[in-house]
Amino acid sequence: MRRRTALVSIAASVTALTLARGARAQTLEVIKSAGPLTEDITNVYWAVKTGLFQRNGIDLQLVGTNSGSAAMAAVVTGSYDLARVGIPASFPAHLRDIPIVIVAPGLLARSSNPFSLLQTAPDAPYKTGADLNGKTIGTPAIGDLNTLATKAWVDKNGGDWRSLKFVEIPNSAMEAAIVQKRVDAGVIQSPQLAASLAAKATKTLGDAWGAIAPTFMAGAYFARIDWANAHPDLVRRYNRVYDQASAYVNTHYKETEPLVAELTKMELANVAQIPRGFNATSLDLSLIQPLIDASAKFEHIPRGFPARDLVWEGFR
Repeated sequence: MRRRTALVSIAASVTALTLARGARAQTLEVIKSAGPLTEDITNVYWAVKTGLFQRNGIDLQLVGTNSGSAAMAAVVTGSYDLARVGIPASFPAHLRDIPIVIVAPGLLARSSNPFSLLQTAPDAPYKTGADLNGKTIGTPAIGDLNTLATKAWVDKNGGDWRSLKFVEIPNSAMEAAIVQKRVDAGVIQSPQLAASLAAKATKTLGDAWGAIAPTFMAGAYFARIDWANAHPDLVRRYNRVYDQASAYVNTHYKETEPLVAELTKMELANVAQIPRGFNATSLDLSLIQPLIDASAKFEHIPRGFPARDLVWEGFR
């Protein structure tokens, strides 16, 4: 009954939103935001569904992509306005002077509520970073955040990160690769992590992301510099809505479970079992700098730089 009531409420909101959008179509400014349609954008989805963006003069159009990289490429070419991207993926582009900047915050990685963990087979003897020396590690993409985090965890726990061998394994196939001993370890992310832990299919070596910092900003929204400079009021209004939506969803996980199910196409019962994302409510440079420093230390980029250089000048 609770699910039915929630879905009816959402349906009513959507109907009201559709009517309001039609009535105010002449005054809304369009923002096309591209990126994977995953749980951690529930805050943005909630703000669309409840009409919060519309009440602030914004027609936000969410465009699903297979990866953050695809979203970033579309923004660079001018096809879309915003790209939701893992922050480390932007560093090489920044160092090549590609004109993109962070215009809104995103998902926070927090050791207090890990979104992903470094897993190994239940019967594996590994316990320390040194135990992984020379071992093969699965990662969704070579050089991604999970690659960086694994290097940081091995280094922090007495191992030689340079000795690691990485192979690309999708997150959906990571558990099978670990269990079948095709890789020695790998970071498994939500929602697959919850199922793997519940079934005891894999065991946890450690919080790899936490080896970078106890809390850091894992993702953010990027735009072309010229677009942001041409729409400063729109960028600021977007951020006000984003911050308000994040503050609500961060403290209302149960109430927003139907939205997660609708957004991700997951079964509602499964949504209750997964770790939920926690999005930043402001753009804090101190939460970005640890990623830059780690990327330079573990040679993902040739040099470090101040986090403020990555952020739109309207926020500096």
